[in-house]
Amino acid sequence: MITFQSRNKMVRNADMITRKAHSQYPHISVSRIDSMLGKDKAKHFFWDDMAFKYSLKCASERLKVDMDEKNMYKLTVESLKNGIGNCGEEANLAELIGKINGLKNIYSGKIYAGNKFPVHEAAFITDREIKPSKRYSFKGKDAIIVDPWLGITEYAGEYFKRLKTQFKEIFNLRSNSRLKIEADFTSKLTPYKIKKLKEEYPELIIKDFKKNK
Repeated sequence: MITFQSRNKMVRNADMITRKAHSQYPHISVSRIDSMLGKDKAKHFFWDDMAFKYSLKCASERLKVDMDEKNMYKLTVESLKNGIGNCGEEANLAELIGKINGLKNIYSGKIYAGNKFPVHEAAFITDREIKPSKRYSFKGKDAIIVDPWLGITEYAGEYFKRLKTQFKEIFNLRSNSRLKIEADFTSKLTPYKIKKLKEEYPELIIKDFKKNK
């Protein structure tokens, strides 16, 4: 559990990550528009718009890079810089921002409401040992959720409650849904790769970030 002594610093750091991941690269989130307009209206709004089609074409051309553990994060950043990204890209960016600023215990993760497909993606910070392919039902203050897509920084217990109440219609959740989060270990950022990404994207450095001791 994140201790009382570290709470203010950790929440402050997490909130700075949320804000930066949400606002650093202004972009369109099709899934967010879907939730606001409905999929049929959103489809008509976007795909009949030639300017949006052109921006997608430009993005696809710019994102032709060789895929490796470092370039997965480059794909995320370049996609957002081209003006396109959903919750997954924002969660990956939040993880990258945390690690660039010296935070080791931050993970991007997929949120499940059962055994089907994930309903959402966010990042989380925790002192617990996190293993691949394992889903965690954090309670209380066992973790801090960093959710740029919703613009929320919240302790896990309260965050999951809000998903099932305030945001249940967006994610099609029931009030008794048992939510769990699984860390994405698709890519592993070594210290060298973090250093190179920090050099390439200095705008992701947070001046007032307080590193863990």
